Amino acid sequence: MGEMSPTSGSIPQVSFASPDVEDYRATSNFTWTLVLLAIVGIASLILAEQLITGWLALGERANISRRDINVIELVSIVGCVIWALVTLRTAWGFWRHENFVSMDVYFSDRHSRRAPGVFLTILLLGIVGVVSLFLAEQVLTGWLALGERANISRRDLNLIEWLVIVGGLLWGIVSLRTVYGLWRHDRRAWAWAQWVVLITAVIGLGMFMSGVTDLHTVVPRGGTIFDNLPAAQELLGPGSLLLLSSLVVYRFLTIGVHNSATVTIRNSLASVPGAGAIVGFFAILMLFSISTDLFLEPRSIASILATAITRGIVAIGITFLMISGEFDLSVGSIYGAGALVFLLMMTEGAFGLEPVSVIPAAIIALIFAGILGLINGLILIRFNIPSFIVTLGTMLAYRAILLVVVADGRILRYADYRLPPPYVWFNRWILGIGALVLAAIIGYMGITLIRSSWGALRSRLQNYRNDQGDFRDVFVFLNALRLLVFLAVALGAVALLVMAAVDQLNHTDTLLEVSFFDLMNGRFDFVDRDVNLRSGVMWWLILVVVFQFILTQTRYGNHVFAVGGNPGAARAQGINVNRVKVTNFIICAMLACVAGIINVSRLSNVDPLMGDGLELEVIAASVIGGALLTGGYGSIFGALLGVLIFGMLQTGLVLVGVDARAFSGVIGIIIIVAVTINNSVRRVRT
Repeated sequence: MGEMSPTSGSIPQVSFASPDVEDYRATSNFTWTLVLLAIVGIASLILAEQLITGWLALGERANISRRDINVIELVSIVGCVIWALVTLRTAWGFWRHENFVSMDVYFSDRHSRRAPGVFLTILLLGIVGVVSLFLAEQVLTGWLALGERANISRRDLNLIEWLVIVGGLLWGIVSLRTVYGLWRHDRRAWAWAQWVVLITAVIGLGMFMSGVTDLHTVVPRGGTIFDNLPAAQELLGPGSLLLLSSLVVYRFLTIGVHNSATVTIRNSLASVPGAGAIVGFFAILMLFSISTDLFLEPRSIASILATAITRGIVAIGITFLMISGEFDLSVGSIYGAGALVFLLMMTEGAFGLEPVSVIPAAIIALIFAGILGLINGLILIRFNIPSFIVTLGTMLAYRAILLVVVADGRILRYADYRLPPPYVWFNRWILGIGALVLAAIIGYMGITLIRSSWGALRSRLQNYRNDQGDFRDVFVFLNALRLLVFLAVALGAVALLVMAAVDQLNHTDTLLEVSFFDLMNGRFDFVDRDVNLRSGVMWWLILVVVFQFILTQTRYGNHVFAVGGNPGAARAQGINVNRVKVTNFIICAMLACVAGIINVSRLSNVDPLMGDGLELEVIAASVIGGALLTGGYGSIFGALLGVLIFGMLQTGLVLVGVDARAFSGVIGIIIIVAVTINNSVRRVRT
C-alpha cells in the first residue's frame, strides 16, 4: 500500500498510492478540487491583506491604519494566513502527487496524519468547533446580541439567541469530537466528518446568501459592489470562504466513497413521498430567514400557520383521495356550501328547518357536505366518468348554491341577525371521560409508533457489530432520537389529558361554558396580543396526525394505497375498490366542510365566492407534498409541508417587499421544481 523512504537528516516521507486514488486523479473532480483549493487559498490571502492594510475593518471603524488593528482583526489575519498556506500547500501536494492519502488509506495506516488532505480536514473541523463554542459563549454572556439589543444580561436572552447558544455548543462539541476521532484513527469519525463538513457548507451558503441580501445596504443606488468593495467583502467574504473550504474538504472526504452523506440524503429522500416538499420547505425557510429578521418572529410564524389552516385541512382530504387514484375539483365549492349551511342553520334556517343552536348546525352542515361528496362518488362509479369531469361539473353546480342563496353580491353575516355569540355548555363528566378516552386513543397510537421505533432501534443495535457501514452511528442516533421524541410526545399528551380529566371531574357541580367560535378558531390568550396564533391550528395538526396514522398504520390505509396503485390487484385481494373511493370522496367533502366551519368561526360571514380557487391550491399543495395524480403514492405530512410552503411564500414575499401579485408565479415554479425532485428521487428508489 505504501512505502517509507527515509532520507538523511529528515523525517521519513510516506508515499501512498491505491487504485481508487489513481482513478480519482484522472477525473475532472480532481481538477476541480485543485481549483477550489487555489481559490480558497488566494481568497484567504486577499482577506488577510485587506485586514492588514485597513481597507477591511472588523467593527465600526473604516480605513484603519496597521497599528490600530484590534485583537479580533489580528486573530482573523493570522487565521486567514494560516488557512491560505495550508490550502495552497495541500493543492501543491495534490498537484505533485505528494502524500496524496485518501481517508481509506489514512485509517489503514497510522503514520499518514501529516498528509495534506487529512491535515486540512482536521484543521477545518477544529476551527469550526472552536468558533462555534466561541460564538455560543459570546451570545451567552451578552457580548454578541442577535437583534436590536446590545450588552444584554443572561436572563434577557430571546428565543433565537438560545437556539444559537444550544446549536453552537452542540456543533462545537460534535466538531471537536470528530477531530478527536480522526486524530485517533477511529474509522467511525469518517462518517461524522462528512456530515459535519456538509452541514458546515450549508451554514456557509446561508451566510453567503445573507450577505447577498444585505448588499443593497452598502452599495450606492445605481452603483456596483466595486463602489464599496470593502463593505461587500465584509458581507460576502466569511460565508464564501466557509462554503468553498467546506466543499473542498467534503470532496476529499468522499474520494472512493460509495455511500457518502449526500448519497445517504438522496436515498433517504427517495424513501419518502414528499422529497420535493422537504427540500422546498427547508430551502424557502432558509431563504426568507436570511432575507429578513422578521420572518422568524413569533407573529410571522403565527401568521403563516393561521393563513394555512383552511388550506391544510382541505388538503388532508384531497391527499387521501389522490392516493386512491381520484381527485376532487369541487372541494372549493363544498367548502363554501358547507360554511353557508352552517351559518344559515344558526340564523335563518334551511331545508325547511328552523334555526338551531351551533352544535346541531355544525352536524347538519357536515351531513350536507357528506351527501355532496357521496354524489361525486356515486356518479364516478355508476357512470364510469373520470373524476376530473365529474367534479368539474359538480364544482359549478355546488357553486350555484352560494350564488343563488347569497345573491346580488351581498354577504351573509352572523352579526346582522343581532344574535348572541354561540356558546356551548359541556358536562364536566362527559369532558373528563372524553379526555380519558382521548388519552387512551393517543396512548394506543403512541404505543404503536413507539413499538415500531423500538423495533427499528433494536434491529440496529443487534446488527451493530456486523454492520460495517460508515454511517451506522448516525442511524442509531437518529433511531434513538425518533424513539425519544415519540415517547416524550405520547407521554406528555397522555399526562396533559389525564390532568385535564382530573380537573374536570373535580368540578362536576358546574357546566363549562365556551364560545364555539373561540373554541374552533379563536386566538390563544397565552401568547402576546400581536401574535395571531389561533386554535384552528391545533385542530389542523390533530387531523394531520390522525389521518397520517390511519393512512400508514391501519388496514384501511393499506386499502387506499392498493386501490390507487393497482385497482385490479386490489380487487383480486378482496378489496371493495368502489367503496374505498366513495368513502374517500365523503371524507374529502366533510373535511372541506370542517375547514369552512373553522373559517366561519373566525370571520362570522359567508360570501358567494368563498372557496373559489381553493381546489387548485390544495391540489397543488398535495402534488408538492408528493402525491401522484395517478394514485398509489402520497403522504399527509407531505401535504402539510406543501401547505406550509404556500403560507411561507405568502408571508415571506410580503416581508421582503415583493409584489404580492407575484405569488402565483412563484407557486407555479415551486410546483414544477417539487415534482421534478419527487420524480428524480423515485427513479433513484426504483
